[in-house]
Amino acid sequence: MIQLLNVLALMFCLNHFLFRPLRKILRERADLMARLSKRAAAARREIENGEAEKARLKAESLRQALSLKKDLTVKSQSQSQSLLAEAQEKALSQMSESRARLRQSAAAARTALTTEIQNLARDMAEKILGRSL
Repeated sequence: MIQLLNVLALMFCLNHFLFRPLRKILRERADLMARLSKRAAAARREIENGEAEKARLKAESLRQALSLKKDLTVKSQSQSQSLLAEAQEKALSQMSESRARLRQSAAAARTALTTEIQNLARDMAEKILGRSL
């Protein structure tokens, strides 16, 4: 009977001083692990959302860049065509001005040569005939 009482007293003491605190610590650890697991899952979801947002923004940026490139290409082609047309127009204008100046120079040279030929012809006729005309 004394052994039974000793065993019961030992079980009571072990339960009170050892097992209860151990169960409390284990319960607190389990709660802590559950909270950490929830936080880790939330962090994982947040990272996945961030990655999805990053991919969406990257796709949007690429789309905008391609649109901007297309707009700039169209604009540059339009500008180059207008510059080319302007240059052609200017070249034609300069060519017509040059032709007009050339015609004027040719006409002036023709007039000068005609006058000179007439003077030479008169001088020759005067020398051949021996009198002034």
